[in-house]
Amino acid sequence: MKLTVAEVSRLVGGQLIGPGEAMVERVASLSQAGPGDVTFARRENLKAAAAARATAVLVPERIADMAAAQIVVANPYFAFLTLLALAEKEQRAHPVGIHASAVIGADVRLGKDVALGAHAVLGDGCVLGDRTVIYPNSTLGAHCSVGSDSLIYSNVALREQVSVGSRTIIHSGCSIGGDGFGYLQIEGRHVKVPQVGTVEIGDDVEIGCNCTVDRATMDKTVIEDGVKIDNHSHIAHNCRIGANSMLIAYARMGGSTVLGRNVLLAEDVGLTNGITLGDGCIVGAGSKVTRSWPAGSVILGAPAQRMQDEKRQIVMIKKLARLYEMVRELKRGGKTED
Repeated sequence: MKLTVAEVSRLVGGQLIGPGEAMVERVASLSQAGPGDVTFARRENLKAAAAARATAVLVPERIADMAAAQIVVANPYFAFLTLLALAEKEQRAHPVGIHASAVIGADVRLGKDVALGAHAVLGDGCVLGDRTVIYPNSTLGAHCSVGSDSLIYSNVALREQVSVGSRTIIHSGCSIGGDGFGYLQIEGRHVKVPQVGTVEIGDDVEIGCNCTVDRATMDKTVIEDGVKIDNHSHIAHNCRIGANSMLIAYARMGGSTVLGRNVLLAEDVGLTNGITLGDGCIVGAGSKVTRSWPAGSVILGAPAQRMQDEKRQIVMIKKLARLYEMVRELKRGGKTED
């Protein structure tokens, strides 16, 4: 990335204060930035920004006596994303073309400028949209479909008949469409329930490393548009995740669980089978959710309850030792202090 400060200012739609001829070549954090770097400062970091050694700093308001060039923009971090995207594009060279070792089944349809990395495998009847990239060692089973401009990183397995939308990113190590965990107990034996459904993933979804999304027993496991799933999360069979929901690391959903739109599951949350969380629900970290909750609920704990109730109980628990000593003293006929 080689841009003048003036070019950076035009790119992010900011107001330039200071000379615009200097070149920036890198993005950096505020504390680490030096000459040749461009960085940003939130409002609470303006004092540190004034002493920054960077060539240019994106700021929410003008700073007096600042050595670096200032680019004033309403939301510096959001504007900085444009520069991060440029840096990412330069750092990450996606595979181009069809590698000689890729395996392509019968009746496969490839869109314009599709790329297949080394040892990528496409089963019979797969369909890939324009500019989609399949990284090395990833496997798509028969009759999978992936939309345009999507990225499937290395060592991803899409089982048969999985569909993935456009502009979706699936990171390394994911398994999409494995069998759901379905068994019947018959005379002391676990009898497997055949899993004949599929998985449907929408547009603009991102799934982090080492996640698992099970296929439905029947019908579909569905991840709607705009959903973001962090690393090491598990989505069981027949789940549905509403649009623009976010699941942070180690989130786990039991079978047939339904999330509405814009739901947030914080890290290490577990949801039991068959429950529903309405639109806009927020579940605090480490919670175990054992029943359904209506739209807009904010819950925490194991089992989860209203967040304010859980916090009140935490405070009360911290007082138990003192209450115990007070009761002991009362039983002995002594006095206690308030």
